[in-house]
Parts: sequence; C-alpha cells; structure tokens
Amino acid sequence: MTKRRKPLFLIILYSFSALCLTAVAILFITNQTIPKTSRQPETLSENQLTLLKEADHLISSVGNRVFPGWSENSTGWVVYNESTAFAVGIQEPTTEGWIMYPRNSQRGGKWQSREYEGIIIYQTDILDPEKTPENFIVKIGDQIAASFQTHEYALIYFHNLMYAELPPVIREVFPYKIFFHHLTLAPEAYISTLSHEAFHVFQAKQNPTMFEKAELIANWENQYPFEDETLLTTWKEELKILQQAAEISTREDAIRIAEEFLQIREQRRHEAKLSESLIDYERKREWLEGMAKYAELEIGKIAAESDYQPLPQANEKLGLKNYNSRKQFWKTQLTSMANTKMDGETLFYYSGFAQGVLLDHLMPGWKERVIQGEYLEDLISETIKN
Repeated sequence: MTKRRKPLFLIILYSFSALCLTAVAILFITNQTIPKTSRQPETLSENQLTLLKEADHLISSVGNRVFPGWSENSTGWVVYNESTAFAVGIQEPTTEGWIMYPRNSQRGGKWQSREYEGIIIYQTDILDPEKTPENFIVKIGDQIAASFQTHEYALIYFHNLMYAELPPVIREVFPYKIFFHHLTLAPEAYISTLSHEAFHVFQAKQNPTMFEKAELIANWENQYPFEDETLLTTWKEELKILQQAAEISTREDAIRIAEEFLQIREQRRHEAKLSESLIDYERKREWLEGMAKYAELEIGKIAAESDYQPLPQANEKLGLKNYNSRKQFWKTQLTSMANTKMDGETLFYYSGFAQGVLLDHLMPGWKERVIQGEYLEDLISETIKN
C-alpha cells in the first residue's frame, strides 16, 4: 500500500509555523537581556565618555556645514541615568544642581568632582526620580549644557515606556533592540540625538530671546487640537507634500512643492479655525524643534557623504567605523513622514525639518536668517514671490 504524501502547502505551513515559533522564542530570550537598571549608575562609563567626545568631534568637524557657526559653539553636556547626573565639558559649578532653562525649576543636589581618563567630571544625585534633567538643555550657574540620557539608560527608559503601552503578549516579544537600533541604540544614532540637543544650546546662545519664546510657548500644547481627526488628516496631506523634498532635482520642483505646501497649510489652518496664537505656536515650535531635528538628521547625512572619520577610540570602543547608515535614515525619516504616527508636537519636529530641506533648494543664506528669528514658512513664501 502506497503511503500518501502530505500536501505541499501543509509542509510549507508547518515549516513557516516552526520558523515563527523559533523567531518568537528568540525575541523573548533577547528581550530578557535588556537590563532593568544601569549597571553602575553612580559611575560614568568609558563608552559614555567616548560617545560625548565623538559628539564634540562630529560637531566641531561638520557642524558649520549644517548651520554656519555651529562648529565654533562648544557644547557642555549633562547626561543622566535613573539616579545620577553627570556634567562634562563645563567649568566647575558654583551652584547646586541645574535649572530647567529657560524655566526656573531648580533640580539636583551638590556637584562632586571626579576624574575620568584625565577629564574632570562633575556629578550629583538625582534627588527625585520625577525631576531629571530631561532631554533638552539645562543651565548650571551661567553655563548652558545639552542634556540627555546615558546611552545605557536610554534603552532601559524607552523599553519601559513602550513595554507599558503594548498589549500583554506582544510586549514580551516585541523586537525592541531592532526598533531602537536606528533611533538611539547604534552609536551613530545616539550621537545624532545628542547633536539635536546640542543644537538647542546653539539656538539658545545665538538667539536667547527667540529661544525662550519658542520654548515657553510649549504651554500652548494643551490648547492645540491634536485630537481633531480632520486636522490630523490635513496635516498628513501637508506632510505628503513636504516629503517630496527628498527627491528634488530642479529649482522648479522645489518651487512647485513650496507652492503646494503653502496652499494646503493655509487651507488647513482656515478649515481648523486656528487662532493667531495657535498659528504662532506652530511656527515657533517648528523654529525650535524642527530646526533641531534638521540638525540631528543633517549632521549624520553630511558625515556619511563626506570624508569625515570618527575618533579612533570611537572605532575601538564603540565599533563606530562611519556614519553611512545615517544617509538612508535621513531619507527614510523624510519620505515616511506622512505614514508615521505623530504624537502631539512631533508634527512640528518633522514639518520644520522638511521645510529646512526645501529651503536648501530655494534660498542660499536661509539659515542665517532663521537663527536670527525668522520663520521657515515666511522664507519659503518669500522665495515664491521673488
């Protein structure tokens, strides 16, 4: 009697199911390796110090090609984990803790000096886990510093944040490390994110009046109709137009995109009946966060396209050979804007970034005018009229 063979589709189905189960098991095991806390939260690691040195090297080497004058603007750093804040590249603090600049919220305790690899580092305990330096900039005495989580703690923090939001089963097997790789986990991704906060320091020093206005107006976030589905739909249409900036080949292309963008932006605001105050809120947040997003993505792209070489110790300790991945990341961030879920002010990060890319094709010298306080959309409008 001839033994009946199993249909081919069943063999494929069984094989596929086995592969899926294997992948799920691997992801589950991999997720168990994500640390729950920093290994030595009271100590600044050699890798973290190398990341900060490489960020300084990148900005000093490439910064002027992103924004004129940025390379000459030295950056002080405050990095933190769940219990300690570390200040690098600043003079000895004369005051306790830090201030959440441009607000006046005082946080942190007395600074203690430590020496790491011949460099004096200052550190202080985080007295309240709800009152960290956050990811922006802080003021220590009269010194302004960029603040961000340590590389190790960033993974822990963002993993915990996403874990709490995902459904019970999915959160155990979600590919966190893959998801965060190009955002913060890869050394070049983390350094680009540091550059975002460092650019805020540049904005604050170059134009403190505009910087303060653009940050303090963030209080309008609660008044902005982010939950309005109609408004979000028209925002997506606006982003679809702006994302075409990734493929501009002629000035005519740039002008066409600019005209379409300004038209739908005006229509969106009219249909949503946005007040002048809310329109001002949009424009100022694009000036602040949109330009920092532009700097974050542009600096990695320029490093990838040029002969820039990371510091030798960045290669030795971090495995950072180049910034090639940032070129594709720049394009992906721009071309996928309309399909990415934007929460709240994230809209302004990307709309500001894309307007900057558009202006690169429309107006030489636009960056000097923006840093002086002019709005991105006004400069785009000006190029069409001329």
